[in-house]
Amino acid sequence: MSSSLTSLLLASLAAVFTIAGGSLPLARKQLSERGISLLVAFSAGVLLSAGINDMFPESFKLAEGSAVIGVSVGFVLLYMIEKVTMVHACREQGCRVHPFGFFALVGIGFHTMLDGFSIAVSGEARASLGLVVAFAVLAHSFPSGVSVAGVMLSCGYRRMKAWRVLMVLALMAVVGAIVGLFFSGASDVVLGVGIGLSAGTFLYISTSDLLPVAHETNWRDYSVPLAFTAGFALMLGAALLLG
Repeated sequence: MSSSLTSLLLASLAAVFTIAGGSLPLARKQLSERGISLLVAFSAGVLLSAGINDMFPESFKLAEGSAVIGVSVGFVLLYMIEKVTMVHACREQGCRVHPFGFFALVGIGFHTMLDGFSIAVSGEARASLGLVVAFAVLAHSFPSGVSVAGVMLSCGYRRMKAWRVLMVLALMAVVGAIVGLFFSGASDVVLGVGIGLSAGTFLYISTSDLLPVAHETNWRDYSVPLAFTAGFALMLGAALLLG
C-alpha cells in the first residue's frame, strides 16, 4: 500500500474516532468524570511524547536548525487560533461555555486539519513515524469529539445540527492529510519544518489543553499522572523501537 493511501486511511480513521467520541453526548451517553480525566491524561502523554521523542528528532534530522522554526510556529499558531476563536479544551460536564459561532468552528476545523496534516507529512518522511503520529492523533480524536459535541449541546445546538457539524469537523482531518500529501515532493528542509510545525501543535495541545482538563477535578487522584505517564512511556518505547 502506498504511503499516500495509508495516510488517507489513517486520517479517515481519525475522523471516525472523532465522530465516535462525539456520539456519546449526542446519544445522551455519559462517561464518568474520572473516566474522562484518565482518557484525557493518557492522550496528553501520548501527544507530548510523540512530539518530543518522535517528531522533533525527525524534524531536526531533516531540517537541522530550521526545525525549531517549525516547532515554534506550530505552538504559537495554535495558541493564537485558539485564543482568538475562543476554542478551549472542555469536558462534557462542568464546562465553562465560550462563544461557539462561525469563528470557533473555523478554529476547531483548522485544528482537526492539522491532525491530518501531521499524519501525512510524518508518513512522507518515514512510514514508522507516520504510524506513531497517527496513533497519537487517534488517541486525541476520541476525547476531542466528546468535547466538541458537549460544547455544541451546551450552546443550544439541536442534535441533528450538532451531528452535521461534528461530521464536517471530523472530515477536516482527511482534508489536512490531502494538503500534507502535497509535501511528498518537497525538499528535506521543507518536510522537516512541516513535521516540526506538527510537533509544535502536539506540544501545545498536550500541555495547554489536555493536562489542565485532566487535573481540573482530579488533582488529588494519582491515577491521572499514572495515565499520563503510561501514554508518554508507550510512545517513548515506540520511538526507541522504531527509531
